Amino acid sequence: MENNRFVENNPIVKTITQHLAHSPQTFQPQIAADDEMYLYQLDESEDRNSDRALVYYYLLGRSIIDSIRQIINTHFGSFAQVDSFLDFACGYGRSTRFLIQEIPPEKVWVSDIYANAVQFQRETFGVNGIVSTREPEDYPSDKKFDCIYAGSFFSHMPQRTFTRWMQRLYDLLTPEGLLIFSVLDEAVMPSQVKMLPEGIVFSIESSESQFLDRNEYGTTYVTESYIHELIGKVSQNQATISRVKKGLSNYQDLYVVTQKKQNSLTEINFNYHPLGYLDICELKPNGNLYLEGWAVDFNPNSQVKTIQMIVNNQLIQHCQPQTERPDLVQHFNRPEALYSGWSCEINNHQFSPEDILIIRAVNFAGLEWIIETDFVKSLIPQTQWHTHLISWRTDLHQMQVKLQQKQVKLDQTQTQLHQTQTQLEQSQVKLTDTEEKLGQTQAELLQRETQLDFVQAQLGQCETQLDFVQAQLGQCEAKLTQTETEVGQCQGQLESHQVLLEQAQNRIQAMESSKFWKLRTKWFKLRRAMGLSDND
Repeated sequence: MENNRFVENNPIVKTITQHLAHSPQTFQPQIAADDEMYLYQLDESEDRNSDRALVYYYLLGRSIIDSIRQIINTHFGSFAQVDSFLDFACGYGRSTRFLIQEIPPEKVWVSDIYANAVQFQRETFGVNGIVSTREPEDYPSDKKFDCIYAGSFFSHMPQRTFTRWMQRLYDLLTPEGLLIFSVLDEAVMPSQVKMLPEGIVFSIESSESQFLDRNEYGTTYVTESYIHELIGKVSQNQATISRVKKGLSNYQDLYVVTQKKQNSLTEINFNYHPLGYLDICELKPNGNLYLEGWAVDFNPNSQVKTIQMIVNNQLIQHCQPQTERPDLVQHFNRPEALYSGWSCEINNHQFSPEDILIIRAVNFAGLEWIIETDFVKSLIPQTQWHTHLISWRTDLHQMQVKLQQKQVKLDQTQTQLHQTQTQLEQSQVKLTDTEEKLGQTQAELLQRETQLDFVQAQLGQCETQLDFVQAQLGQCEAKLTQTETEVGQCQGQLESHQVLLEQAQNRIQAMESSKFWKLRTKWFKLRRAMGLSDND
């Protein structure tokens, strides 16, 4: 299997590993050519400097083991008490090379989805190997382990496999075993990513892997409550769990889980590594080397103990951070970063341009951070370039700020314009509605005017008819008056006739009651009896 060609016979590698390895004589510095952690570090470097990428590769591997050691010491007492260690999702062994200096390689098992990575570690470090699987249920091992470390694995798993892998790894623990895993907490989540109600969100936008499917290996953020609920589920509420905020490389959270009910996990006295950077490296006119940078330590009530300058494995100068750096307070959002600036001057007879200079920060917990490792002759132009880069970035930042301010004003103007356009469109809609209603009103008014003319015409006809009726009524009234007069006359005549009739009737009655009339009546009856008519 091909190795990284920048490692072999590299004096930078030899120098840095002598300072990081507990046993430099047995340390294995080889790096596989396909090691994604190195390639990722190389891509992240500003100038794609292979030596700087190598230094940070080894430094991060050592810092991971430093963090694990503190947890191991709390739980087991020391690495010597661990009989079986599983480095799950191990990659090509960035931290395994340091782990086998703590535990014999025959007690170490490495496991990864990349078969080549497992093979490389077996051949290079002499450890046991297990090729992992995509599905947890297919994982080809039932061996129990005293300690399982899954670093930067669950920070890439979608929810579909997150729970199942947690259950699988938990089931591989011995009764006294310890599961250590890292996650990305919601506190480091980018602003454009929104946490889901269940407490886990998976993004396919980024990951260190260049080959794995982004739908299966992306970037995952979780909440603390989600992890506690999950561990309660996989352990049936029997596990003890502890959280170390940003315990992995000052970025990812570390969670520590054991099947054993105990209190010690909640009392881990965890110490963080210091951080630092070299801003300036320049030769003074007198030939002295001037160095300036910063170093911070975020352990409670602590600070960086010393900044050491090491040339040819000899400590030649040291200093302490004392200069105010308000820019770092703003960058880290930590007030304790104020007095983090440092500077020192190395006498010209203590170094040569061909020497390798190591600058390291050490805190009171004994943890160190390599600020810089390189040839002196290379550091000077690099830092000058970096100084220019900082200046350019400052100018760019100022331009970006101004551009953002202008953009804000433009956005506000566009917002106002949009609001005005919206109001104008609303006004136009209202105007159109008003015109339509006005047209309808005018049509209704015209219709009503036509109806009014028709009604007025009918009213005229009615008035004419009324006049005619009134005339006829007058005539009728005159006729009625005449008729009433005539009726009155007729009534008078009738009354007169009635008087005459009564007089006649009285006469007739008088006649009929006379002897003559009675004799006449009998005579007529006799004639009728004899068959004679009244006229014969």
